[in-house]
Amino acid sequence: MDRYPVPREVILVRIKTQDDAVTGIALSVTLGLGIGVMAGMILGELLGDVHPERVKGAVGRLRPAPPGDSDGSVIVEHAITEAIHDAVPGSRVTAQALGNGIVELTGTAPDTASRQLAGRIAQEMPSADVVVNRIRVLDDGESGRRTSPVD
Repeated sequence: MDRYPVPREVILVRIKTQDDAVTGIALSVTLGLGIGVMAGMILGELLGDVHPERVKGAVGRLRPAPPGDSDGSVIVEHAITEAIHDAVPGSRVTAQALGNGIVELTGTAPDTASRQLAGRIAQEMPSADVVVNRIRVLDDGESGRRTSPVD
């Protein structure tokens, strides 16, 4: 018959070693890292490129507003108005923050170029995503006519 008898039931007992724990941790870390990279790539595609100006604008919005200015609109209005007055002599422009990054410019400018410059200055501010330029030109030297606030 058989020289080496094979038992009918074999009971295997495996004792967990420290190597198994390290392998499990390594696999978990690798899986987590892979999921994080994939989520970052998907969010990057959804949100678009990150530009330094967008980051500065987002960080600027996180700063606490002074007392009495819960949303920071007074600071935004003052900064834009002062920048326009410094760059466009003879202008009587006022900026008003309407919320959600919308800024409205009203008042008068001496000529069309000054009106356009004021709009560009406001648009370059990190807190102004949309600028509504309702500045009226007092005297348009090219055509000799007055322009309406919204061209």
